[in-house]
Amino acid sequence: MKKLLIRIAIIAALFFLFDRALGYGLGILYSQSNATDEYKISYSNETTRDPVLFFGSSRCLHHFVPSIFEKELGKDCYNTADWGIKNIYYHYGLLGNILTRYTPQTIIFEIHPCDWLQTPFSGIERANSLAPYCGKSEACDEMLKLSGNYWKYQLSWTYRYTGSLPNLLTGKLGSMDRSLKGWKPMDGILDTTGIKAEEYPFPVDQERIHFLERFIKDCQSHGIQLIMVESPMYVCSQQDVFRFVHELTQKHQIPFLDHYRDSDFVGHAEYFFDFGHLNREGAQRFSEKLSKELRETRPAI
Repeated sequence: MKKLLIRIAIIAALFFLFDRALGYGLGILYSQSNATDEYKISYSNETTRDPVLFFGSSRCLHHFVPSIFEKELGKDCYNTADWGIKNIYYHYGLLGNILTRYTPQTIIFEIHPCDWLQTPFSGIERANSLAPYCGKSEACDEMLKLSGNYWKYQLSWTYRYTGSLPNLLTGKLGSMDRSLKGWKPMDGILDTTGIKAEEYPFPVDQERIHFLERFIKDCQSHGIQLIMVESPMYVCSQQDVFRFVHELTQKHQIPFLDHYRDSDFVGHAEYFFDFGHLNREGAQRFSEKLSKELRETRPAI
């Protein structure tokens, strides 16, 4: 029995060392990957120190052109947004990780209904994209605990990268042009056949609202200028979709630049890749318009 226990202990120790070594190697591959998700997440968590950051999901990823904002605002910018219906659980953990390194001057947050409604395919599981940064900040760990995977990530370093293995192995899949500073342009023009407005018949999620307000308060407590934005859609819902955001921003006395129904873009297929995402020309035009508006906010950026 004693020999058996010793063998089990040796095997467990070997598995532990193998996991740590493999996890360490995958971490290096992760930080060097040029695949969209891995590059954006690793750079945002580990590297960027730009004074102006853009937060959001795919609409932010494709709509906000840092070079245009830099020219208008005179400050370095980086677009931290990522696709995959990233929501407030992800954003809050990311903010916590960034604040362990530095404090940005301004955060421009492209808010989405998935940040306060129980939208499908966008729950707490979105926080698991931060798995490689388990242990980096209290905010990140809190989100991973809510997802139910925190202790799995603590136990196994390799497990933190299982969702990224295909991209890590291919390396260049979905490659990013790093000179664009996080912006991923979309080329093409919307086919308007059968296009209908996206509706949001989903209940309010009080937990998401709780973390949304904590995001706001953490920015305020660190002296970060927070500005919420909504970019245009090709066709808009008849619902007063962003009434909640107007009320929230008024409550916390932060600007909300609502371009959801912006007539310069709504109905202009030439500016859209699909009904919810601007194409390259549309993103550039929107960034030019918004950057001028941001320069005029009080206090100005």
